[in-house]
Amino acid sequence: MPTDGLIRRHSHVKIGVYHQHLHEELPLESSALEYMMTSYPDVKEKEEMRKVIGRYGLTGREQVCPMKQLSDGQRCRVSFAWLAWQQPHMLLLDEPTNHLDMESIDALAEAINCFEGGMILVSHDFRLVHQVAEEIWICDNQTITKWSGDIFSYKADLRRRIDRGRAKLVER
Repeated sequence: MPTDGLIRRHSHVKIGVYHQHLHEELPLESSALEYMMTSYPDVKEKEEMRKVIGRYGLTGREQVCPMKQLSDGQRCRVSFAWLAWQQPHMLLLDEPTNHLDMESIDALAEAINCFEGGMILVSHDFRLVHQVAEEIWICDNQTITKWSGDIFSYKADLRRRIDRGRAKLVER
């Protein structure tokens, strides 16, 4: 496992990062619309930004009320709108399905599949991984290994290993 080194990245590459607590960093006294207009001052028309936010499932009053009145799932949608507007070349997504309902997860999967850039997804949501993963890499015991099957074969293998571990405990 490397502990030092050098990372070089093209100066024009935009990397979008979504982590599972990003929605907690939103200014809760502001509305989603105010937040987006402040974050992206080049957008002068509120109606244009309302359309952007609306694509993420927030409409009407949800766009203009203080974000402290929104659910965690709705705040996550604000974070996704904010991230998407950056038009990143690469996405790093850490547990993006936390606080999302099934419909929102399916919409996220569709958006990921339409995304033309690179992506690293960290998720315990087997359903999402099944919908979007082209490759699966397993991080375990300070190693990273490419998995040759799909996510469901990994889940079955994981169950077998857990069952073997339990059987060994019972034998003792």
